[in-house]
Amino acid sequence: MLKAVKLRTEYLENPLGIDIEKPRFGWNLEGDGKRQTAFEIRAAHSEAALADSEIWSSGKVASSSMQHHEYGRKLQSRERVYWQIRVWDEEDAAGEWSEAAVFEMGLLERADWKAEWITGDYEPKAGQRYPADEFRRVFEENADDIASARLYITACGIYETCLNGTRVGDQVLTPGVTCYDTRNQYQTYDVTQLLKSGKNTWDISLGDGWFRGKMGVFGYSSVYGDTSCVIGQLEITKKDGTTSTIVTDAEFAWSNDGPVRFNDMKDGETVEGGKLPSYSGNAKVAEWDSILCCSNSVPVLEQETLMPQVLVTPDGSTVLDFGQNIAGYMAFSVQGHAGHTVKMQMGEMLDEKGNFTVKNLITEDTTPDFIPDCCDDTRFQTMVYTCGSSEREYWKPKFCVQGFQYVKLENWPEEVKPEHFQAIAVYSDMDVTAKFRCSSKNVEKLVENTLWSMKGNFLDVPTDCPTRERAAWLGDAQLFFDTGCYFMDFTAFFRKWMRDVFDDQAPDGKVYNIVPRGSEHGGMNEFVEGSSGWTDAGILIPYRYWKHFGDTRMLQDCYEPMKRLAEFMVSRMGDTSDSELDKKLEPSEYRQYVVTTGFHFGEWNEPGSTSMDVTLPKYEEATAYLAYSLRCMAEMAEAVGKEEDAEKYRDLSEKVKAAYQYYFMKNDTVDSKRMCQYVRPLALGLTDERSLKNVQEGLSRIAKESKYHVGTGFLSTPFVLNMLSQSGDTEAAYKMLENEKYPSWIYEIGQGATTIWESWDGIASRNHYSNGACCDWIFHTVGGIRIAGENRFEIAPVPGGSLTEASLEYQSLYGKVCCAWKKEDGKTVYTVEIPAGCEAQIRIPGYDVRVIEAGSYTFL
Repeated sequence: MLKAVKLRTEYLENPLGIDIEKPRFGWNLEGDGKRQTAFEIRAAHSEAALADSEIWSSGKVASSSMQHHEYGRKLQSRERVYWQIRVWDEEDAAGEWSEAAVFEMGLLERADWKAEWITGDYEPKAGQRYPADEFRRVFEENADDIASARLYITACGIYETCLNGTRVGDQVLTPGVTCYDTRNQYQTYDVTQLLKSGKNTWDISLGDGWFRGKMGVFGYSSVYGDTSCVIGQLEITKKDGTTSTIVTDAEFAWSNDGPVRFNDMKDGETVEGGKLPSYSGNAKVAEWDSILCCSNSVPVLEQETLMPQVLVTPDGSTVLDFGQNIAGYMAFSVQGHAGHTVKMQMGEMLDEKGNFTVKNLITEDTTPDFIPDCCDDTRFQTMVYTCGSSEREYWKPKFCVQGFQYVKLENWPEEVKPEHFQAIAVYSDMDVTAKFRCSSKNVEKLVENTLWSMKGNFLDVPTDCPTRERAAWLGDAQLFFDTGCYFMDFTAFFRKWMRDVFDDQAPDGKVYNIVPRGSEHGGMNEFVEGSSGWTDAGILIPYRYWKHFGDTRMLQDCYEPMKRLAEFMVSRMGDTSDSELDKKLEPSEYRQYVVTTGFHFGEWNEPGSTSMDVTLPKYEEATAYLAYSLRCMAEMAEAVGKEEDAEKYRDLSEKVKAAYQYYFMKNDTVDSKRMCQYVRPLALGLTDERSLKNVQEGLSRIAKESKYHVGTGFLSTPFVLNMLSQSGDTEAAYKMLENEKYPSWIYEIGQGATTIWESWDGIASRNHYSNGACCDWIFHTVGGIRIAGENRFEIAPVPGGSLTEASLEYQSLYGKVCCAWKKEDGKTVYTVEIPAGCEAQIRIPGYDVRVIEAGSYTFL
């Protein structure tokens, strides 16, 4: 018999505070049965009432599906629902009921909010930075009368809140980042146990965060506004069923004379130890018009903690080495006399002499936004702490995050001991779903480094790096998506971010290169917006999400904005107003289908490229992406029943493809020395029967001529190993993967990399996940596992290179699937494990293709 396990509501485990009106359920299976043939879900307002199906039962539903089953009745604000499930196997035998799961709705209507936005009692000046705001409310309560209590809270900025001196919840950097002028996501906390009889104290600290702090590579501040503010509502339900509500309003006390004198997401914090806020003033009511919503996503939490080694560098500096490049912050304790000030700057590397440096992250002419009295260099990624007494003091940042492996200490008042410091990784709480092992330590390290780069850049939104930019570039995310599906469970994460992306959609239909934005729209910045390969993410991420997770609701929710984006992309083809165009693309019937307008980054960081290459026209790259994205759009239109749109986009895609072949694949081949121009038409499906073999042979040839170095840039590196394998040259892919010389992935490891670098030489950011997209090939070719549809896998490992063994465990949406192989005694032994309720097509060398059901198998 089978039993349902790993119950989730909207991809979340027992979520507290969601606002999806018809939440869906999903589960995995365990037990001796092979297949699920039916299920039944029942729900109640208490666990005890489940046996009576108090509020809803699906009845027995004939289905093998384990995902995306909708709750069957309308939900109300604050409603708490327990649910459980039983399933029937292939013998029509009913299994036992699962353990109960639970979810709770948030505040579904704006009228549910009685609280007001509040801010500090001062008039902020544009460009000026201020200490953190501190708010307090004291109220009376009788804890013996309380049945439950919920706190709903969000901010334009970053908040930390406490009840009776205890920090509420374990989430950090709340409320995260959104397009604040469209929506603010709030958190819901169960605070029942934090209230007491008598006087209760509710404190809120408010920092600048993404709202008012520095954003993006150019460090613009106050992108969303100058007035940070917070809104919170504490609802206390009594045992007699009545409710009392404490809300943020002008009755809150306020001051900004607490310990945090300066705070910035990029530049860190300046702190005066022991300083306590006076709360001598009153909060002001603020105006902020946006949608208040649940995130319906995973929280941002503190994760791994690391201890340092203490180094004395050649220039005499004291530097902490935590051994791993992370995104997070450093907690520390220090003991000095009152008034003694120390400085800590975070960085990713040591220079060629072994000294601390941030030269890969900032330029020498960086103008500091704020310079404390104790230092005369840049404020970037810096903590400044002034001791408040002669006692040992502890501080952990709460309004900033840094990308670092090394920390330079200045003016430290005592012996530097490792136990006084702790690096804390911070990222969205996504389960790690891939476990890869192989005989090559370098390949294992590459996979490990990519996972760390993903952790370092998935903090509520997917950023390019956690240091100088921290920008949610769409191109990085769409290129990494298929790889990330293996590494971590980001189903809820990407659903949240795609809402952000379309919240900021331009009136002409384009989606911006970075969302949420890091600067105001318009001006010179507008010139680069809508770059092909970046703006396409608005179509390609929903497409890949659907293909990997089988989630059609994503397509339905995003369809109209995707359609507007598609029309914007189509509008950029065929412009012949450029008088120089005839010299670049001769007139023909096909030219009207070539993308000839717009700025496009193209193959960013292609080996051998120069900074001037970004200014050149990118007709080939832009036309290729238009053909590909329109083909994906046609598939999605068909999936949601938009047949007329599907036919339109299929037709346009074919015409753009024909134009691409005419202009960029003369004589059914590619005439180029650039590896990317062979990879792209293969990866994006732009070849036909005549040209396919020619381009595949060309790719193998150029890979060999390059001595199997990586020769691709940003847009093509994720595909190069896949395309070599599909060309029938998997050994070439292994040679490129294992190449230890520059430029290559393993070269970085030889230089001490613990994350993926932005550029192959390491002169820029050293925590940039996109080039780690090669792990997609490692997982499905070396590890041998692909998702082939709902409850279905393809198992097709291809041993090669220097590897003598490899294994992959993947906790998919449908259960844990495993594949391993090992060369021993002149043969290769394969082991495969398929989860209950699933099947797999097996493609193993030396065996006929076959389909197997759930179970464990060995192939000798």
